Amino acid sequence: MGNQTASAAEPRRISKTIRYFYGVGDMCFALMTNVGVYYSAFYLTNVAQLGLASVAFLTTMTALIDACTAWIYGGVINSVKPMKWGRYRSWLIAVNWLVPVFYFLMYIRIGTTDAVSTAIFFFFMLGGRFLHNWGYTANMSLISVVAKTPDDRITMASSRATWNNMSKFAWSYLGVPFLAILTGIFTEKYAYAMLSGFMSLLMVAGYFFHFKMTEGYEDTGTEELANQAKAKRARTSVVDLLKALFTNPPLLSLIIADLAKWLFNFMVAGTVVYYFTYIALNKGMQASYMLIIAFLAVIGAYVSRFIGKLLSGRVTVIVCYVIMAAALLAARMFYTSPWVVVFLISLAQLGYGCCYSCSSALYADAAVYSEWKSGKNASGWIMGLQNIPLKAASTVKSAVLAACLAIGGFSATIAVEDASVEMKEAICLALMVIPAILLIVGAVVLLVGFRLPKSRVEQMEKEIEERKRAEEAAV
Repeated sequence: MGNQTASAAEPRRISKTIRYFYGVGDMCFALMTNVGVYYSAFYLTNVAQLGLASVAFLTTMTALIDACTAWIYGGVINSVKPMKWGRYRSWLIAVNWLVPVFYFLMYIRIGTTDAVSTAIFFFFMLGGRFLHNWGYTANMSLISVVAKTPDDRITMASSRATWNNMSKFAWSYLGVPFLAILTGIFTEKYAYAMLSGFMSLLMVAGYFFHFKMTEGYEDTGTEELANQAKAKRARTSVVDLLKALFTNPPLLSLIIADLAKWLFNFMVAGTVVYYFTYIALNKGMQASYMLIIAFLAVIGAYVSRFIGKLLSGRVTVIVCYVIMAAALLAARMFYTSPWVVVFLISLAQLGYGCCYSCSSALYADAAVYSEWKSGKNASGWIMGLQNIPLKAASTVKSAVLAACLAIGGFSATIAVEDASVEMKEAICLALMVIPAILLIVGAVVLLVGFRLPKSRVEQMEKEIEERKRAEEAAV
């Protein structure tokens, strides 16, 4: 690397700024997407006053298309000609400046008929997702580019996860309260657009902060092209990218196991309100629960950097999956004791914070394995594949939850105190049993399929560097 000062024998370590502040952009990104998570459906029905069919089309189709195209971004970033500031860093600023325009306009009704307004909303909602995915994917990929050792990758992933979980606290102050202020100033008709626009501007600023703090850790576009020409290395092709996935057993195992983590997150988040309503008979407990899990998720994400260095990222995730599954199954046994359930699910959320932060480091290890095996660097593609289990879980969880509630004969017309035992057990099935089973399966898949111990990853990295030096010396 042209501006790297560390010797070949000693990889450049990450700076203190990266060590503790990489992830501020992720917090801002989460704040931006939270506007849609919490308010999109309400805005479309109550403020824009679209018909339910139009709202269902918008929310379902944009999510489905987003999920189906999640794999594209990393592949494109990995294969196209690198831009001025580097293959990955450039994407943190290349198109993000357009995102606030789309995020603002997706909360402005344009058109006098439902059909016209729906078409315009669809354009801005899908366009906003399309634009923000480039920076999001590049941001994930930078972990494998900037961090040159397994320990540094764990640290960067931990910092990113810590800040991402901090968004839950930030949202409590910047979400509902700020919306109330904006409503008083601009009226409800424009308040959601102002909130969404403001949060997306924060995202732009956050990713620019990442862009600046990682300066010097990646070859510029000119340097990369010069190195490619010198070593006579071709760009990665579509075939190379597919080989990087389908001839990479650790990566395939990780994607499957990662699906369990995301399904746990979405299933618990979507079901817990039913538990407090129909089993605990105390919806007010949910506020305390949300505060507890937000705090523990931050703690889990932060301490994972120390646990991951001690045990390795792989072992940390496996152990966390087992602990999370055990906590959920124990919660099922004591489901009639609300505070016991809160304690046990909170313990599972602590584990989630740990494994969430380690996952990115494991994808980076899988990228090292791919480059060592094939001689082709597919880091952007592989890191971008983290989107697949995330989007898939987000799409699947609603169907699983609906099926569980149907099994229990759920009906919103049933008085909460009249909920049947079967209905309560169905809620527990979705909240505790199914996520626990998925986590156990995920732990087994990682144990059997992801056999990349820390020592082997370090050895592969040394061999990759030796291979590159040999190629350059041969020219």
